[in-house]
Amino acid sequence: MAGLAARPRRRYEDEEEDNERIHQREADRPTQTALGAFRSSVSPGKPKIVVLGATGKVGRLVVKQLLEMKSIEMTVVAFVRDYDKAVHVLYDDLVLAKNKGGPKLQIVKGDLVPPEELPGFVENTEEEQAWLEKAESAAKFYDGKMNDYDNREFLPDVNEALEDAIKDCTTVISCVGSVRPTNLWTDILARPLWRLLRPDVSKWCQDRRHPYYVHYASTRKALGYAEREQLRREAAATALAEAEDLDPDEIHIPKIRFIRVSDLCVGQKPWHFVPLVTNIIQSVVFRYQEMAEQILDQSPHVETVVLRPGDLVDEERDVNTTSLQVCHTGELPSPARVGREDVAALAVSAAMFQTRNETLVDSGPFHYTLACRWVGQSMDPFPSQGRKADGLADANKALQRTLKTIYKAEKRSEARKEALKRKNGSSYSIKSDLIIRMTATLQRQRKRLRPHGLCVAVPVYFFLCLFLKTLAYPLLQIVPGGKTWVLPALNRLNELTIMMFSYVIGRLMMAMPLITRRKQYILF
Repeated sequence: MAGLAARPRRRYEDEEEDNERIHQREADRPTQTALGAFRSSVSPGKPKIVVLGATGKVGRLVVKQLLEMKSIEMTVVAFVRDYDKAVHVLYDDLVLAKNKGGPKLQIVKGDLVPPEELPGFVENTEEEQAWLEKAESAAKFYDGKMNDYDNREFLPDVNEALEDAIKDCTTVISCVGSVRPTNLWTDILARPLWRLLRPDVSKWCQDRRHPYYVHYASTRKALGYAEREQLRREAAATALAEAEDLDPDEIHIPKIRFIRVSDLCVGQKPWHFVPLVTNIIQSVVFRYQEMAEQILDQSPHVETVVLRPGDLVDEERDVNTTSLQVCHTGELPSPARVGREDVAALAVSAAMFQTRNETLVDSGPFHYTLACRWVGQSMDPFPSQGRKADGLADANKALQRTLKTIYKAEKRSEARKEALKRKNGSSYSIKSDLIIRMTATLQRQRKRLRPHGLCVAVPVYFFLCLFLKTLAYPLLQIVPGGKTWVLPALNRLNELTIMMFSYVIGRLMMAMPLITRRKQYILF
């Protein structure tokens, strides 16, 4: 009887030991509270949004709308070049930020294009001049090069303010922009064709307003600091996970989001009338905006959203007759007028929306390019464009509807990929591989920089030649030998040029049907 009575007791003790082991394993598993504390130790707990170009017409509206979000406790960093101008422009926002609760405004003085990074910069200070004299003397004495001694380690980092502003941030909103007229001598005549065809101007252009510095170089610099900050957080998360004996796969570090306000004409062909004329007048501005979009689209560490508005206006939108349209393809037909207030609202909404499937660590960052414009049949004092039903009255709702369209397209794409994988062993494997290769080829062609410089060079140099010809012919009438020798040679050269040009155009017209058929074959 004693033995029979002992068996149930041992079984009960074994069950207790098993329950203790189960409870111990559940205790070792990180809970949601533990994961939240873990994330807060390696990533910012509160939103920190950096606004580049905060004193511009769109940037100041972005700052204002962010500070009006009283229900969210966050920090808004206005990165400006002129502190006094920022205080004057953002005075109402500063007063608004002094209220208790809600967002806090911080103004940081810095320069996205510091003079030290421009070619030919010379700082005329006594300390700099003394250091240059010592370096030159040492180079002569030791028979060395000036660069071996001119390290200038004592000079401060000109980008330290931008790096500190982006540190611990969650979102960067770039609203920078400028209008720089084309300089006929430095941009075109100083190095014929070379300066128009080559995108890099950092070796000769000293104008900080050039689109290369304003759009491309500033975006590249800010994106580089954002990617470095994201990698720092991920490295800190990995080190902390190893120290706390946690599973890194169960921890998601939110990615920094970079939002940039671009232009709708970037999506158009560079030989169309409006982009062509704008590039000729404004230093090939759309080439550098496209370069900025490309580096954002190729970022492997940061989420990016590019907003492409049409013609910006300051008028308010009549919600009764006009709505806001947002397209996920990045292209919309002209005319495409839109208010700066709506563009700022879209930028704020793009900074605040939550991504889906945040638990998927292996999924890379998204890159969205969104076009926006007003739509409506009655848009006084502007002509009508589109239909009111094509958009929505609220910018946040318009963005949410566009994001739903993107999510559905991504799901369909994933379903097609899975279907192709299942057919790999069937007779459709060759066709599926061909489709995949064609798709990859089209994507590479889409990312290739468009020939903005060539499209500008052809009409510019054509009209310059006509202008020089108009001036040269009257002068050659006076010069001895001009009528008998020079003018006939120029006429023959002119006829030969016209014949060659006509031949090239004719061959292109003959080959156009073949090119069209090839494009249809590739697409379908």
